[in-house]
Amino acid sequence: MATPDPAFLPTSHALPQELQGLAPRLLTAVLHDVAPATWADCRSLVDQLDEMGIRPLSLLAVPRYHGSPRDPAFERWLLRRAAAGDELVLHGYEHRDPLLPQGGWQRLRRQWYTHGEGEFSALPYAEARRRLTAGRRWLESMGVRPAGFVPPAWLMSAGSWQALREQPLLYTCTLRQVVLLPEGPTLSAMAQVWSARSPWRRMASDWWNAGLLRLQAERPLLRLELHPLDARHALPRRSWHEVATAAMAQRRQPVTLLQVARLLESTA
Repeated sequence: MATPDPAFLPTSHALPQELQGLAPRLLTAVLHDVAPATWADCRSLVDQLDEMGIRPLSLLAVPRYHGSPRDPAFERWLLRRAAAGDELVLHGYEHRDPLLPQGGWQRLRRQWYTHGEGEFSALPYAEARRRLTAGRRWLESMGVRPAGFVPPAWLMSAGSWQALREQPLLYTCTLRQVVLLPEGPTLSAMAQVWSARSPWRRMASDWWNAGLLRLQAERPLLRLELHPLDARHALPRRSWHEVATAAMAQRRQPVTLLQVARLLESTA
């Protein structure tokens, strides 16, 4: 999990008044790192969300997760989910950060904080453009035209932002915002996201998300953002399930990120 560099973001706005009149309070359930290597955990999370009546979902799919090859069975599953109403979103290309960090702050931000998964955090323009184009073509080869791109760890360099704004895509997301491309507007909505890599991170995530849920109870959009590891550990499972249950008790309508972007587009 990481905070985007505000220098490369459009100006943030609260939900426009026009959008408040168009939509009830919303819930987006977003599953990150969807790839052959994480498939079993992803299916577990999808099944649990389905049982709770939380659908459709936004599935953040990685074309070559950590350099892995294509998997026809996995891709058929993605297409079945899309046919059932889920949205397929491009989520990086390999997911891992290919460049060595320079200096203590970069090591903290790109290795410790994100575990080396911030693929687009330091890419120059040309390489970011190449990966974005290759990722889109992967989805298009399956007959899917993606509308959104979410970078791993929500991190993007200046060159990545420039390359993204030139892509035929409608939106992206940061940790705090849904951003309409190429230049906004944006919708402020802090992601409810867990870190499950160690016991202390799991405990901190539980505490943080309980407090964040209270703070966002009246917000028009709540973002439930899950990762495959959230299926493996008891504390994150309980914690995100409680947040999801509370969101449904607030009578929030489950929607995809694309549906949120379309509503935002209607006010631009």
